[in-house]
Amino acid sequence: MRLTTALVTIASAVMMACNAVEAAGPVVAGYLLLNPTSGPSKLKALADNAANIPINRIFLSFARPGMVYVPGSNTLEHVGLNYANTPDFGFADLKTRVAALQANGVEVFLSVGGWNYGCFPYTYTYYSVGGYGTTTPNYYKILENGGSLDKCTEANMWCYTCEPKKENTVLADFDIFPEPTNSTTWKAAVQYVAAGAKGAAPVFHPEMVPVPGNDYFIKQNRDPYQDLVYLGKDLGLAGIDIDYEEMWHADMYREGPSTGPWTNHQTVYKYAAIMRDVQINIQAIAPTMMIATAASAAGGLSTNWWGGNLKNIWYLTYAWYPEVYNFIAQGANGGGVNVMTYDLSNNQEYHECPDANTCSLSQQVNYYMKSYADNGMAAHVGYEIGIPAYPAIEHDPTHQLPLTQAELSAILAVQGAKGGFFWELYKAAGQPNNVEVTAAAQQICKAALGANTPRCSGVIPQPGGVVPTSTVTTTSAPPTTTTNPPITSPTLGTGCNIAAWSATATYNANDKVSYNGRQYTAQWWSQNNIPTAGAPWADNGLCTSGPVTPTPTANPGTCAGVSAWSSSTAYSGSAKVTYGGFLYTAQWWTSGETPGTAAVWTKGASCGANLRRRLYQ
Repeated sequence: MRLTTALVTIASAVMMACNAVEAAGPVVAGYLLLNPTSGPSKLKALADNAANIPINRIFLSFARPGMVYVPGSNTLEHVGLNYANTPDFGFADLKTRVAALQANGVEVFLSVGGWNYGCFPYTYTYYSVGGYGTTTPNYYKILENGGSLDKCTEANMWCYTCEPKKENTVLADFDIFPEPTNSTTWKAAVQYVAAGAKGAAPVFHPEMVPVPGNDYFIKQNRDPYQDLVYLGKDLGLAGIDIDYEEMWHADMYREGPSTGPWTNHQTVYKYAAIMRDVQINIQAIAPTMMIATAASAAGGLSTNWWGGNLKNIWYLTYAWYPEVYNFIAQGANGGGVNVMTYDLSNNQEYHECPDANTCSLSQQVNYYMKSYADNGMAAHVGYEIGIPAYPAIEHDPTHQLPLTQAELSAILAVQGAKGGFFWELYKAAGQPNNVEVTAAAQQICKAALGANTPRCSGVIPQPGGVVPTSTVTTTSAPPTTTTNPPITSPTLGTGCNIAAWSATATYNANDKVSYNGRQYTAQWWSQNNIPTAGAPWADNGLCTSGPVTPTPTANPGTCAGVSAWSSSTAYSGSAKVTYGGFLYTAQWWTSGETPGTAAVWTKGASCGANLRRRLYQ
């Protein structure tokens, strides 16, 4: 996950916790970025409402790859999770929240790695961003912060390619995945990888010590991957997650002709050894613990690699080390291969569409997921809430591919039944057309777990706020009449001394607005959610006790040519149906949800000539 802090997923083998988690089936997961400021309160809100949130798995992010955890110590001091500034660094509190979540059907994983805990500024700058000439998509960072590659130094954080200057990062904020040669299980993993190598001869690099100051595991003679399993067991988590994003490693140790294409076999070997080390320790320490991994969108492709990403890594891991891949992807320990099908771009200057006809977000997502499926590799699809991290919005907003409702519906139509995950549980939608997190989670949940699954109508709670258990709203039937009056729309009633709702404004929990003569209160963060559509808005009634005066408008059209709603049909956003004599429009992907009782359907005009619906409630 490409964001400003790093984190590790951790797994647990405590049988009571595992028994409390819902039965195996499609997973609807969200990442939670923890920090000492708001992380504990967010996790508490999720734990307090665990039975009603529209996900059944949480990835806590991120722990440091070079972590140290001594079993039974019950402290997060050297884990790098940055969860809380307490004597045990939040261990007891975290364990309490984990137990509450899992008792109410939500699996909890701890994720290790991520963007910062995998991006070493020097190597990423010199081998990835600046390793292919001056026309790569991120080279502008070097030009803006140093002027040229040779002017990128530690003083300017090697031209701020891992994180922008405004983040004020220091070397201690970064880490890499270590190669702990002191460890018996690491040595066994390396031997396993060498025996199965089908490309170049494996060459490991234990001399690549994590960022100076982050070598505590060496001084303590610990294996961080073994300690990760111990930590997961002591916290009582359901699983651990390895979020491996070391693009620099592939570029630094590439092999092949000077003009390409190249091979990135050394990175396949390193990744496979990491996962094998974790596998060995799970089997020895916590046999029921699950393991998951985040994978790159292009990771399942078998075609030539031209550098700059992690293309082929998971394809070759599966081809050469199927035991490792399948241990992650399926079976009792399989937490899943989670494909980061986001941060995609349609900038063809850098050939960023798979081909000229596959450039929209949904087309690219389905293309990359198909590559995993075509090669027999089980994998889960990923969604990103809000503004993508790449390309940077301040540099190239025109080539961003955010998750709009239309794109979400198109992805769900192909991938929905398989489940999936998203980044991140409290990430803002950012722009009016982007799908906000609760709406996205509900739709992913309903597509995977079924439209009538109770938790799928829940919301992502805000810390300290009052959280409803459902966003489903009902609308009373409009009055009938034997005449044919015009359809009416409201004018603002008198007495509304509250600011009018705006589609472009952002609102937090408990913010109040006026809309069409009524008062509304936001129940959680919102942008571009019309108050009359229901949640996240609570209707507080008319601004005055008097009636709202309707203003005549034109009559809507009839229902001619629109098919009747069917409980067995899947509908995409904007699809129209008739039901109970009225026209309904789907707001997002849906199946089996009855018009008039589910928020996904917006009620429109009457299909009868003598019946009209008033547009105000």
